[in-house]
Amino acid sequence: MEKIKCDVLIIGGGLAGLRAAIEAKKQVKEVLVLTKGYAGRGGCSAISEGILNAPLDKNDSSKLYSKDIQKGSINVCDPKLSEILSKNAKSAILSLEKYGVEFKKENGNLVLNSSGGHSVPRTVRIDPPGPGCGRVIPFKLMEEAKKRGIKFLEGKTLMKLFQSNGRVISGLAYDEKNFLEISFKSIVIATGGAGSIYKNSTNPSDVEGDGYFLGFDVGASLIDMEYIQFFPTVALKSYLILPFVFNDGAILLNSKGERFIGKYDPALMEKTTRDIMSRAIFTEVLEGRGIDGGVFISYKEIPENILKAKYSKELTFFLSKGIDLTKENLLVKPSCHFFMGGLKINEKCETNVLGLYACGEVVGGTHGANRLAGNALAEALVFGEIAGKYAAEFALTNKFEHVNTESFIDSLPKIGDKSIEKELIQQIKDILWEYLGIVRDEKGIKKAIHEISQIRNTFENIKTSKNLLNYIKLRNILFVSEVIALAALERKESRGAHYRTDYPKENDEWKKAILIQKEFKISHEAR
Repeated sequence: MEKIKCDVLIIGGGLAGLRAAIEAKKQVKEVLVLTKGYAGRGGCSAISEGILNAPLDKNDSSKLYSKDIQKGSINVCDPKLSEILSKNAKSAILSLEKYGVEFKKENGNLVLNSSGGHSVPRTVRIDPPGPGCGRVIPFKLMEEAKKRGIKFLEGKTLMKLFQSNGRVISGLAYDEKNFLEISFKSIVIATGGAGSIYKNSTNPSDVEGDGYFLGFDVGASLIDMEYIQFFPTVALKSYLILPFVFNDGAILLNSKGERFIGKYDPALMEKTTRDIMSRAIFTEVLEGRGIDGGVFISYKEIPENILKAKYSKELTFFLSKGIDLTKENLLVKPSCHFFMGGLKINEKCETNVLGLYACGEVVGGTHGANRLAGNALAEALVFGEIAGKYAAEFALTNKFEHVNTESFIDSLPKIGDKSIEKELIQQIKDILWEYLGIVRDEKGIKKAIHEISQIRNTFENIKTSKNLLNYIKLRNILFVSEVIALAALERKESRGAHYRTDYPKENDEWKKAILIQKEFKISHEAR
């Protein structure tokens, strides 16, 4: 088995991981980015719509931005993390320009857009805007990372982390053929969320919750795992209809032609937050007023001059699919989009495990019960920089250590002819969508726990597998589904993205975060 060393190991080649790598390289000699796909082209960063938030206007401030994050989180975000995001977003976003990232401007000034849940316009867009335009950011960061001599190891999955004296010191990677042991002085987990483990999802198939398992397995705590954001308006399975269309006049309609959103948020109407809109659409469908599992968006209320000038790309794209938005309504459905929960970190992006840092969507606490539109990429940049900085500082004061990985390899199933992992993964996706999706209740959650435990029993009895990577994928997805269910059952109220029909109201007694610690011990943290 090949063995290599690096000062700082970054797991994940998306926006957060690349930003962490660039920052770490300023202090240490050897920075290695390990990805199971292609760096800069995998995960959610590479398919994002390129919208980012920062207090960039004279009428805005980091204090107001932090207040909006707090309000959007339904008052349960980690105040320290939201403050760090609001204070550092401006410099983090503007720093992208020196790497060649261009934002939409008019007369030399950044164009600021309004997004749901924000009290003032503070959303900038990649120029030119359009589907997947956000991929330019990881692409430019990749170019910068290569210039700085950062090394990349692609196509390898990190299977497990190893410890010595309470500190993580190495990891074992695999690529369907060979194992690779990597020793490091510190590590940054930047693997993204787990959106693709739901049946309906906007996430790429490689976003499966790897980092949650890897961190928890060595003792890191998880926080806010009950909060999963569903993007309310997804067309053609994965095309995101951004909230800007509602600012310009677009409306939602049910099968009866009713503009229904006023029943759920009479003040903001379609400018409401994602959690409320998703729940509104889901409820309309549940009560028989949906269309094929979704509802319609009508673009006809947008003034013609704005529609043709601002949304020309969308008009052209949907016309190529046989849909004329100037004359027809567009069918949209909610899909799993973002995990607010994840590994618990402090202001230095440290977990409670020595040498283990985390940043990006794999982290929990920053957004509480609901993430505001445009905050994901800003969060990845801000905390990526912080994680890289402090992981490098830790590496400078620690040495390489060695631990035996052979016993773990021996514990894996032997290569055989039969494989049931894909079938079990599909069962989990269906369970999550039905019982732990947009609307939940105790009966459904307990049914999910029962069915997941049966899959757990089957998993633990797997002796052979055609593909060890599918076995590891099942292990990770199974674990994530278990912690979602535990947290959802524990929170006996409705708050933000967590909605229970048996506890439909917000309860001040639950103004706290749920932590899941080693051996699945549950505790609470006041907010």
